Amino acid sequence: HRFSKPRVVGSNPSGRANMKKIFNLLIYIVVIIYSVEILLFIFSSDLQKSLVNIKGKRIEIAKERNLDFDSRESEVVFFEQKKTIKDLSVPFYYSSLFADFKTFKKAKKNNEIIPFRGPINKKTLSCAEDLSYRIIDNDKYGFKNSNSIYDEKIDVILLGGSFAEGFCYASDHDIAGNLMQDNIQTLNLGVATTGPLVSLAVLKEFVPNYKTKEVFYLYYESNSLEVLKWEEKDTRLTRYLNSNYEGNYIKNTKLIKNFLDNIEQESIEIAKNKALLSQDVKNNEKKNFIKNIQDILEINILKNRLRSFFSTEKKLYNLKLFNETINEMKKETEKWNGNFTFVYIPSWDRFFNRSSNLHTIINLREEIVDNLKNQGINVIDTTDYFSNLQNLKDYYPLGYVGHFNKRGYKKVADILKEEISN
Repeated sequence: HRFSKPRVVGSNPSGRANMKKIFNLLIYIVVIIYSVEILLFIFSSDLQKSLVNIKGKRIEIAKERNLDFDSRESEVVFFEQKKTIKDLSVPFYYSSLFADFKTFKKAKKNNEIIPFRGPINKKTLSCAEDLSYRIIDNDKYGFKNSNSIYDEKIDVILLGGSFAEGFCYASDHDIAGNLMQDNIQTLNLGVATTGPLVSLAVLKEFVPNYKTKEVFYLYYESNSLEVLKWEEKDTRLTRYLNSNYEGNYIKNTKLIKNFLDNIEQESIEIAKNKALLSQDVKNNEKKNFIKNIQDILEINILKNRLRSFFSTEKKLYNLKLFNETINEMKKETEKWNGNFTFVYIPSWDRFFNRSSNLHTIINLREEIVDNLKNQGINVIDTTDYFSNLQNLKDYYPLGYVGHFNKRGYKKVADILKEEISN
């Protein structure tokens, strides 16, 4: 035994070989996955690729049509306009957009009141999906109305997110404005970027004061359920599911104004930094390139295709909470014998982008509508109205992805007028 090889403790050639095989297999799998992702990106439609740089595509469309347009970023326009409009402020919404703001975090930590929308009695700058900016007037509660509406007998109240609010347009061309032109006194309580629970909260805090005959909640199929995933984690909002809960929101106007003043200062500082960055063309091009690379690294296209294939919509969204929220809206409205109507708003992706990952939520349309009808809730599904229109692109800004344009908002108003007249 003196001449035998010494044994190396822990040495296992077959084990190392197996580990090497497993490692190589993992490498092959990763290479295959990213190869598929890159191929899906390369062969995806030009439309899908354009969604990485939506503003660039809008500018391209405007140039092709020889339209006048404003290519500036909103932050640049804001500070230019503020030189002449002294009460121009920045919008606030009770949504995830502001969840990381210091003012928002502090208010939640100290259990202080947080407004639904703002600013109060000031002007804000609209978005510009058609590459035109407009000035928006906010009322004494921070909503998109003239204060004179509160002196009238209100016939209709609109609730919901950006479509109810009339994103990107002044109040004369949103849904409420179109109804007002037909002498239907309409209070716009829409809050952009928010979901069903914020709408329920707004309903309980404001609508009982006016006991209006008609209450319309506008549901947008692309993001209302997605936003609910954030809202359901907020106990400030879920408490409104309690039929007896009263928040006394209107009585706390002073505290609400203090919050809005603080978050305005914080928002303006952030806007200043964005305004400086937005003027760097090379930086914007770099951001678009990075976005493409990020999407590929996160294998977003492949994940969306698989998600759609395996139909996991029901697991992604809390439909039970959604139905409970809509039911509570109906019960609250019935306390003064008002009529509550759920209005289903289809998305641009439904009609024009078949490869969109949003179809995982769009596909829930029939189930959502049927469930609500079975619970005795009046439903207006505007999908069929828009599906049957000729030149449907004419109802969207520049015929491209976005909210409705003037014509689209007027169409919804006409649909609601039919319901009111009945």
